[in-house]
Amino acid sequence: MTDAPLTIAFVSDSGMFLPGLRAMDAALRHVSGGVDVLFLGSNLTPQMWDWLAQVASKHPKSNLRAEVLPDEWLAGAHSPQSFITSTALGRMFLPRLMTGRVLYLDGDILVSGDLSGAATLDMQGQPLAGVRDFSVMKWVSQGGPHAGLQRQIDVMPDGMDMTGYINSGVLLMDIDAIRAIPGVIDQMEDVAATAGYPTLDQDWINVIFQDRIIHLDPVWNCSWGRLKMQRKHQAGLPLIAPEPHPLVVHFHGPHKPWQKIRMSSLSRNAWAVWQYRRDMATFRSRFPNIPDHLPK
Repeated sequence: MTDAPLTIAFVSDSGMFLPGLRAMDAALRHVSGGVDVLFLGSNLTPQMWDWLAQVASKHPKSNLRAEVLPDEWLAGAHSPQSFITSTALGRMFLPRLMTGRVLYLDGDILVSGDLSGAATLDMQGQPLAGVRDFSVMKWVSQGGPHAGLQRQIDVMPDGMDMTGYINSGVLLMDIDAIRAIPGVIDQMEDVAATAGYPTLDQDWINVIFQDRIIHLDPVWNCSWGRLKMQRKHQAGLPLIAPEPHPLVVHFHGPHKPWQKIRMSSLSRNAWAVWQYRRDMATFRSRFPNIPDHLPK
């Protein structure tokens, strides 16, 4: 365990900037004390950097560190899916910029609880903690993966235990422990090695940290708010840090709750979509000059 303060990290390009900004504000609204925040941005406009500073100014107990993600770090990276940009690989470079314990968060989330407890979770000596992936665990528990998931499974190393496969949308990283593993930093930063993996950084993280992951309760990365279902899919498997209600709701996949509402989104969890929209309204009332959407 550690007594060091928690750092929360976001990595964003212009396409995911506004959701990431709302997620940062929500995380800081819920936290019980001050935390440090790293916001690593790619191709953001001066206006966006100004909005980031404006939001940070509402949270005087927390410290914002805003950094530009250098283009050369991601040179040659290519994502096979339009809704996963190569900017996602920016999280692989966090050990260059930070020390101690870091909670990385995707931008397509709703923070609904206090995340400061991540600073003192017992990671049992492992360098990484995350939540088992919803889609993979659904397949494991029910059998018969669909074609897209089968392609993902096929590129994993032979014999890999897929019950340990995590979703990379929420990652608790012990940076010092990661740095202590010989060669792992070079692996993380080898963006060319991610070619051919359907989920880009997520698959590569699971390959690199195979057998070096402690698994968090789904409240830390709750798939569209489906906590009961998510826990059912992984019943009996070891995990840490359970809570009664979700701390982070993750809207993974191509369709997002800030976009035009689709029946597929409502069928997943209409209540979670409504909660996200309500949180958007809260953000709008706090920052009326920041739009909900950017012009395309």
